[in-house]
Amino acid sequence: MKDQNTTKTELELSGLDPTELEFMDPEERKKLLIASGLNPKKYDF
Repeated sequence: MKDQNTTKTELELSGLDPTELEFMDPEERKKLLIASGLNPKKYDF
């Protein structure tokens, strides 16, 4: 992740829990990020 604080804010503003995302299946996480309007390539879990 680029900047931990910025990333958490973006994820949380999208209604996502960064900790929960870490334990998801990579494909499921990717789909969820896309559905939330975020670029999955921007996040490194």
